[in-house]
Amino acid sequence: MADYEIDVIIEIEEDDMNVVEEVDDLNQYIVDEGGEENQVEAENEETQISENEEIVILEPTKKLIISDVWEQYLRTAEIRKEDMNRLVMNFLVVEGYLEAVEKFQKESGTKQTAEVGFASISDRLAVIEAIESGNLDDAVEKLNATNPEILKTNFFLNQQRFIERIRMGMTDEEALEFAQKELKPLVEQNLAFLEEMAKTMDILRCKDLPNIPEVVRELLENSRWFKTAAEVNAAILTSQTGLKCPKLLHLLKMLIWTQNQLDEKVEYPRMSFLPTGQFTVINPPWPSE
Repeated sequence: MADYEIDVIIEIEEDDMNVVEEVDDLNQYIVDEGGEENQVEAENEETQISENEEIVILEPTKKLIISDVWEQYLRTAEIRKEDMNRLVMNFLVVEGYLEAVEKFQKESGTKQTAEVGFASISDRLAVIEAIESGNLDDAVEKLNATNPEILKTNFFLNQQRFIERIRMGMTDEEALEFAQKELKPLVEQNLAFLEEMAKTMDILRCKDLPNIPEVVRELLENSRWFKTAAEVNAAILTSQTGLKCPKLLHLLKMLIWTQNQLDEKVEYPRMSFLPTGQFTVINPPWPSE
């Protein structure tokens, strides 16, 4: 059989091909019609297959792009090394890998953004590590020295302060006063915290019960420190750069959205497993020799 140009796009009728449904986190597939794969047969004698020509079968409703064509598109995409290096640097800075940032900067010559220097990374890590270790007073002191506004405006940090004061034996009256002064204004500014506020206040009601409800017990578990640390980390990053997570995460979300849009119009080798960048395989609909 003659070789076809790799830029051929095959348009086929959607009903003439098996519909592959994604299951189990985009990594397993089932094929309709009894699980047997059927090849699209060009029964219309007027349909001609030639180089550099679209293959149209009946009324085209969905395009098919085979893997060879897709791989060629990927190879011709122009991505500058400098852009990739900046993306890597952004990830290392946001995640707080200070030693890796220093080494990568020396090896690649990639500069950090003006908003985030080595000192600010160290300060942020010191706050986060203090929170994760349960040393809230130390975290508050460090945060006051570097970014006091976050202490006033971050709900989760003040929620954790409230919980720890209850652990230390704060009276109900003192707890209510703290909640009125520190938590209520934040809830009024953002009603999304209302449910969290209600659960927090339930601690006072349930603290002497033999069996604390699960929804309240979650607030008292050690894992809560890591959630608080993550929220504070995001708040510090937002104040410094306007972003609360690595740019790579934004790109991955954009990739997922774009693929979902493309699925409606094209059958193509979609990226099915993000951690490895694995693509599905789309073979030509004609038999190979």
